[in-house]
Amino acid sequence: MTTLPIDPLNKILSKSGKLSEDSIVSLLELWHKSKKLKAREILLNFNQQDSYLYFVSSGCLRLFVVDNQHNEVNIGFGFENTFITSFQSFIQEKPSLLSIEAISESVILAIHKQDLKLLINENKEISEWYQSLLEITLSGHIQRQTELLTLSPQEKYEVFIKRSGHLINSIPLKHIASYLMMSPETLSRVRSKLS
Repeated sequence: MTTLPIDPLNKILSKSGKLSEDSIVSLLELWHKSKKLKAREILLNFNQQDSYLYFVSSGCLRLFVVDNQHNEVNIGFGFENTFITSFQSFIQEKPSLLSIEAISESVILAIHKQDLKLLINENKEISEWYQSLLEITLSGHIQRQTELLTLSPQEKYEVFIKRSGHLINSIPLKHIASYLMMSPETLSRVRSKLS
């Protein structure tokens, strides 16, 4: 990992409204690891332990699992200006149940869990910011599970477009279909019907 500019992260932390300038400086000092990923490069393999929280400075990554039929099933995406990790591995300090792969050439910044924990314990603002990040992530996962179980294929796609339409040209349709728990053929029919 090499050091790269952290301007995008600085902007996101500043926009959070939860952090003072001093807290932002404290956080930025510890996001000192960066990595360029090629398209299809694996950041984290299933069964590896993840000790980093990542910020996607550019590009797009996917979180996926492999089902019993050896199909890759996408369960989430990390795109520009978002945070990503295997939260289960990061929080529980256990091997990851999923893998993370770059969909396109990407640049990520990383903070080690121990560094982040020190800041959380020392700084109330950073603690509240991190708690908010976890709450937003959990809420998003619950909403996604509910949508997958209750919406029709067309409704799932419409929600995806409304929430993440900016990704439609960055992510191969097979990955979007997998994320929406439908076949690529079903997604094609839904897209034709809506166009």
